Amino acid sequence: MTRKTENRNVRKSIAIIGEGLTEYRYVDDMRTTERYRFSLVPGIPKHSDIDDIVRLAKERINAGYDYVLCLIDMDVIEGNHEKMEHYQALKRDNPKIIFVESSPCTEYWFLMHFMPRPSSKEYADYDAVAQELKKHIPNYDKTEVFFNKTHIYKELKEKGNMERAIELSRELDKLHEMEPEVYKSYSQMYKLFDIIKEIMK
Repeated sequence: MTRKTENRNVRKSIAIIGEGLTEYRYVDDMRTTERYRFSLVPGIPKHSDIDDIVRLAKERINAGYDYVLCLIDMDVIEGNHEKMEHYQALKRDNPKIIFVESSPCTEYWFLMHFMPRPSSKEYADYDAVAQELKKHIPNYDKTEVFFNKTHIYKELKEKGNMERAIELSRELDKLHEMEPEVYKSYSQMYKLFDIIKEIMK
């Protein structure tokens, strides 16, 4: 009985590495908005290349974090055969890292908060997603100025439907896996929320 209670009281920790400002500010705003009883730590590498992201993720693993996630924008990787092979090798060689992909970019996850159902519409790049996202968040821009004025996690949670976004993320990931030529745009952000749900039990 005592041992179970002690284990339950151990503070879990999640480290999330994103390649840029968007991911960092989203995770940081989630941390301050939700005030989870576990530790949620955003991180940003010195350089946005995949090797630097993985290098920082390994540092977090060695530091003892319970879960280490890398948020990966797939637009550049998918467009280059050598980069894709290198990325797949990194995934194989680092089983302790949880890779969370978004194609073309993290903003597609943001857009999911306003989507009624899974869609096969392809967004080729950030600009295409941002154009659609601005229908819901008119001033959206991935800059310090925007993120200083707008708490992006809170904004999405209040204006959109987060629960539906999580389920769309899960469904589109499965559809992408089954029909990658049809469902090219997807996000695996449900992986983060599954971990949070598990910790919160």
